[in-house]
Amino acid sequence: MADTTRWNDLTVWETSGFLRFLHEHHIDVNDLLESSSYEEEARRFVRLKHTGINNDGIKDSVDTLLHSIAAYVLARETAEGGNDSSQGVMPQAVKWLPGFYSLPLSVPISQVGLYQDGRMYGIDVSSGYAVSLLDIQPGEHVLDLCCAPGAKLTMIADLLRLQGSVTGVDYSRSRLSACRRLVHKYQLVRVEVEAADVAWRCRLFHADGRVFNIGPKTECGGTNGLEVLLDTHEVAARAPKDRKRKRKNKSARARDAKQQHVMKVDPALYDKVLVDAECTHDGSIRHLQRLNTAVKWETYVHDHLNSSEVDRILTLQHDLIRSGFNLLRPGGTMIYSTCSLSTKQNEDIVSRFLADETLAKLDPIARGEDVPCQQGKLRGTLRFTPSHNTSGLFIARIRKISTELPVITKRG
Repeated sequence: MADTTRWNDLTVWETSGFLRFLHEHHIDVNDLLESSSYEEEARRFVRLKHTGINNDGIKDSVDTLLHSIAAYVLARETAEGGNDSSQGVMPQAVKWLPGFYSLPLSVPISQVGLYQDGRMYGIDVSSGYAVSLLDIQPGEHVLDLCCAPGAKLTMIADLLRLQGSVTGVDYSRSRLSACRRLVHKYQLVRVEVEAADVAWRCRLFHADGRVFNIGPKTECGGTNGLEVLLDTHEVAARAPKDRKRKRKNKSARARDAKQQHVMKVDPALYDKVLVDAECTHDGSIRHLQRLNTAVKWETYVHDHLNSSEVDRILTLQHDLIRSGFNLLRPGGTMIYSTCSLSTKQNEDIVSRFLADETLAKLDPIARGEDVPCQQGKLRGTLRFTPSHNTSGLFIARIRKISTELPVITKRG
């Protein structure tokens, strides 16, 4: 059995080649090493679901959360024969991000009633802040281009108040299946509406985000290289029949998928787009902490940080940001983010895109006084790092310039 080591062992980082990767990608090692306090102070983050809940209901949810945690701690302390230490593990509101609360890692959210009931979900505050910067309004159409495993899509639907639409796309079918389970758990499917009712729609596509070109109002089943994993309009329309119909076997579903085709193309584009692109995950502290042996570090560097794999990721990121922008309406807003701290995967990708795309304009993000992040190396972008006790995340906000000329009305 391999000897275990601390995840932030510099000797292991050097021998595995991780330090070389950090240097080549202009990553400040202190942004990771200063997170040594993370292990003592680390807290997980959750967001309370707001859709369908009034202010009194939200207060009740907070009270329920407090009572659930207190009950869990009391049961644990009783079992261990210790003293009640509930005060140290009580949820703390994130003052700079409404609806978010933090809990110690020692408290499993799976034991909290609100989580089990689908009224609370886990999502890191850095990801939540990225979604909040889209300023999503009910009735808008939002595209989540790399949506799995689904926490950000859940938050988007909550901000939309189930009015408008959210479309999720991901290349990993297994991760997208997990996203579909979240859609049902958090009741993002309104089975009471008819298929013709366009008040709310949630769709999940198993597709390559680089070539995805389905607008928010295009009616489609599936085409080559694209599979509709979920469409709430379809679910709502067939819900009464499903209670009487036996579940189709795998071969029958496969035949149906082959028969699907695009039915009606609509030129409408998305109001907001989120591109949380695939990356090398070097800023994800949870990911790095799982590398607790020298062998795991060597495998991670060899398989995921080699030059050919990094080149593939850089090309993918460039294609994804362009694909997302092509589906954004004039005047719309796009967020590009990664959980890497690499300048090449973040600022360089955005700078190159802005230089190539004349209709794209960087929308500078003003850093809030209490927000635990720092300015990116490209002015107007933001970086969360593990040294701030959050997951690492780079965020850039881009607007598509409207080409429409203003209408001038003559007086008199």
